[in-house]
Amino acid sequence: MRPDRFAALYPRGLDRMRVAWEHLRIPGPPAEYALTRTEVEHPDPERRFARRTIGEILCDGDRLALIDKASPHSLFDLMVSEISDPPKATPCAVAPVTGGVLWRTGLAFVRFVSDPQVMRRFDLADGELHLALNCDPNTHDRESVQAAKQFHLHLLYWGGEALKPLESAGRFGAVADARLRRQAIDPLAFLGAQLIHASLAGFDLGIPGARLATPDDRLTIRGERPLGCLIELPGWQVLGDPAFEDLIRRLHLRLEAIAADLLEVFTGQRRAPSPWHRHALRPHADIARGLGALPVSARIRAGLRELSLALRDLPVSTARRLERSDARRRMDLMTLNQPCYALNLHAPARNRLGAVLNDAGVVHLTIQPKLFSGIGGAGLLGLGGVPSVRILRGEGRLSVESWHRRGDFQREFAEFNQCLQGDDPDIRFGPLKRFVDPSTGWA
Repeated sequence: MRPDRFAALYPRGLDRMRVAWEHLRIPGPPAEYALTRTEVEHPDPERRFARRTIGEILCDGDRLALIDKASPHSLFDLMVSEISDPPKATPCAVAPVTGGVLWRTGLAFVRFVSDPQVMRRFDLADGELHLALNCDPNTHDRESVQAAKQFHLHLLYWGGEALKPLESAGRFGAVADARLRRQAIDPLAFLGAQLIHASLAGFDLGIPGARLATPDDRLTIRGERPLGCLIELPGWQVLGDPAFEDLIRRLHLRLEAIAADLLEVFTGQRRAPSPWHRHALRPHADIARGLGALPVSARIRAGLRELSLALRDLPVSTARRLERSDARRRMDLMTLNQPCYALNLHAPARNRLGAVLNDAGVVHLTIQPKLFSGIGGAGLLGLGGVPSVRILRGEGRLSVESWHRRGDFQREFAEFNQCLQGDDPDIRFGPLKRFVDPSTGWA
């Protein structure tokens, strides 16, 4: 195994952490539902998503759509996405009413899969749920955690049967592939969580009962706490409160400020570079002086110093070669532009009849900063008590019958969501479509 120059950023004992990076394999759609060239390349999201749009929601100048994903993370998933052109990539780029509808749609998803009749009809018992949002507005060259720059939320559910392969999860130390290790456990995974936590000192979460948890690497390695900066919420119902939309908006602004401050310390610049370029690093002595002026602890400052020593300049000639190279090499050598993060919502409990997810007393809101890892929060998360699970998508193909069952689940959820939110005078639901067949899609 080649040495990792970022090894000093990882905590002691990480080799013991359980990981499942080859275990959870999700089939892709039937062949006839594969993406066409237009669906891959067209700049207008309405055209790209036309065959997969279940229904639209118009809200204050923005347009949200419920979308059947072309490459699912689970049998029972979908996403709600802003579909304006040009794209609106961040929580601050959309109107507050739009963000509110998105988060209430996430809450509706929790309530839907917690319905005992729905659980029985779709065999959802003993499953887990994640709501995942990726934000990376400034990386327009290499592969990113936010491939489509629309502001969107993944609604993800895995039934108990789907999670059984995680029982044979291995350990981080047993993974020999150095590139995979860095992609799955980003160099900022632990240091970044500490930095974000420190930056939120005195930050008003604005939600009674919400609590910013102190980072504890040992608990994370043992699987008792998720990766990332953790905020504990007093149940799922907070997603329906306008204060939650405001919290996500304010968190993004804080992350933008942290990113700009660090970029200035490391490079002397505060704006993201142009595609296929990276700002040159300042001399080490200048970086050290800049770090000394940051209002952070000695531990975080030392970690940032280690990061500065591990980073290298990216010459223009190398960037040009990477532009023509394969994705794995780009993701291994090119940093993501900041701010770049995955935000996840997850209740640390299984969904069981008599103890449904909607009744969870604590919900984890985690923020995972990314520096190299192009795997977003929907494809790399904690599941089944395993802190780091990679979702391998497109592993074979689902049958047409299974895809119709998935469509039934999605259509029922869309109807459920419309019943919950349809009385809001600030939004308007468009007609719901039905899944016809893989060639036609939703119509």
